[in-house]
Amino acid sequence: MDARSIFQINIITSATLILFVGLTAGYTMGYFRAAQNTFPEVQFIDEINEGITTIKLMEVKNGKLYGKISEKEGRIAYNSNNILTIQKDEEFEIPINQINLKNYYQAQNLPENTQFIASKQGKYYYSVLDKRALNIAEKNRIHFSSEMEAEEMGYLKK
Repeated sequence: MDARSIFQINIITSATLILFVGLTAGYTMGYFRAAQNTFPEVQFIDEINEGITTIKLMEVKNGKLYGKISEKEGRIAYNSNNILTIQKDEEFEIPINQINLKNYYQAQNLPENTQFIASKQGKYYYSVLDKRALNIAEKNRIHFSSEMEAEEMGYLKK
């Protein structure tokens, strides 16, 4: 074999290796990127409780989460700076890159229709969406269904 043939074999081998490594790296990066952004399958169900607001998550498309709300007005808090108020039967869209649930809390043991919470020792009342409300120990909580009810009891809006 002459030097020119060896050179051509080396070029072909090098190009094949570069192509193989590039394709493997691209596939791997795409796989892991897709795994991070995969959402569970959206399933449609009928209304469960008539008269209670139901938020229907309809689809994820073009980087947005699409949905619709039923029965009455509702709010969706999808990061610490954004609370979306949605009117009855209104459709909504939320950019997926703005959804951040890391700092959220779970409201537990709230009586039905509770919209505001105050502390028995405090002078302010808070929305149930306000993290300060749920930091009040359960034994010290007073629950209100309206701002007017809280203010009639002598509490101030915070």
